[in-house]
Amino acid sequence: MTTNTKRAILDLAESLLQDKGFNGFSYAHIASELGVKNAAIHYHFPSKEELGCAVVQRYRDRFQLWVNNARVKDLSPQEKLDWFFSIYANMRADQGKVCLGGVLETEFNSIPASLRQQTESLTNELLSWLASTLDEGRDAGVFQFNGQASDKAALILSSLQGALQMARALGTDTFHAVVAQHKQDLFV
Repeated sequence: MTTNTKRAILDLAESLLQDKGFNGFSYAHIASELGVKNAAIHYHFPSKEELGCAVVQRYRDRFQLWVNNARVKDLSPQEKLDWFFSIYANMRADQGKVCLGGVLETEFNSIPASLRQQTESLTNELLSWLASTLDEGRDAGVFQFNGQASDKAALILSSLQGALQMARALGTDTFHAVVAQHKQDLFV
């Protein structure tokens, strides 16, 4: 098995997670799509739980690479927030997928314990970064909001996740209206 096969498995599993949820796909779906046997998937990921955890960990790693990038740290709070919104807009543009956190939070009571832990970690990392960015923007006088940055971060993240889900039924304009409303509410 090559690293490319492992990456292809992770890529497809991430796409299936965002489209169908953890409980909505199997190794048979991945094997069929990639033209490999189930054993090839089990070689890299002995269980679906391990595959799910690897997908979320890879997403968390990508997010941390971005937020810790020296160029990113020099962005204005507005630019950081615009980038964050674009993550969700890109998911909507990608055949109506939803974010990993949102789909796994929806299935939280039916996913394995290790995947619940990964989901909690991902959500906490997103909320922490978002709260820090909101604090930075408020301190710089470019964001205005009442209350704690952590509470505003939870409101923004949950509404973005919900807007992605609503957009499946109501269309992309619904999602973009939510983002526009957040900008209108925040930007001074």
